[in-house]
Amino acid sequence: MAHSEHIVEANQDNFNQLVIEQSGHTPVLVDFWADWCQPCQMLMPVLAKLAEEYNGAFKLVKVNSDQNQALAQQYGVRSLPTVKVFKNGDIVDEFMGVQPEPVIRDLIDKHRIRQMENTRQEALQALQAGDLETAEQQLNQVIETEPDYYEAYPDLAQVLLEQNKLEATQSILDKIPANKVDDEKLENLKKAIQRKKLQEESGDIAELEARLAQNPDDIQTMLDLAKAKVVAGDVKAGLDLYLEAIQKDREFGDDAARKGLLEAFDLFEKNDPLIKEYRARLYSLLY
Repeated sequence: MAHSEHIVEANQDNFNQLVIEQSGHTPVLVDFWADWCQPCQMLMPVLAKLAEEYNGAFKLVKVNSDQNQALAQQYGVRSLPTVKVFKNGDIVDEFMGVQPEPVIRDLIDKHRIRQMENTRQEALQALQAGDLETAEQQLNQVIETEPDYYEAYPDLAQVLLEQNKLEATQSILDKIPANKVDDEKLENLKKAIQRKKLQEESGDIAELEARLAQNPDDIQTMLDLAKAKVVAGDVKAGLDLYLEAIQKDREFGDDAARKGLLEAFDLFEKNDPLIKEYRARLYSLLY
């Protein structure tokens, strides 16, 4: 192997220095291998290529398992090759066997040192402080500098959402490739966009309440008020109105009350205790 500042060999004597201590500053990929292992020979050039390409975003440390059996045993290596990712002294990820280069890239990108991480953190602080203009500017800078820093895209989407820039928010989310960002985070942002859109479409709550007070059997007004309350944050009151409308006239508007209630459920997390409660109440009412 040609000399590289990003690739080193480790043994029992220097493992703590090269891996444990170094991982406090830079993510370290430890490749456990052996001379007789053909898959190891296939994986080595891929790892070496990526170490050079990423130019210090992670450190590649190679451990000959035959010559360092105690290390292999200590870290639970059962088959070769095994690659373990260390950060701050702990194993945070790993894979066994030869993996396609895109899979290894994804793993590296998940843990690598990011050039714009400090700027991203400053933007998140600005967001928390309510300085949306600064946060938007900094996050745009992050993404322009590192277009593959996909973890920053939901941050920018949140900032845009806070400013009611719904089309721009959706546009940012559409740029995130599949499986690059936590699905739950993306789903919650999409639900928040939908809530904002419904909020813009909803009528005035006071006006709807006055109209319903004059005619308590006005199912359409009841449904409009239910939607308005849900998206305004008075969720329980809105869900109660949906159930009341179902009880009054299940057939109204081609089952509009039940459909509206189900759409309201979709705006929130499935495991939300309130949503679980009202799903059970809907089931009891219908069946």
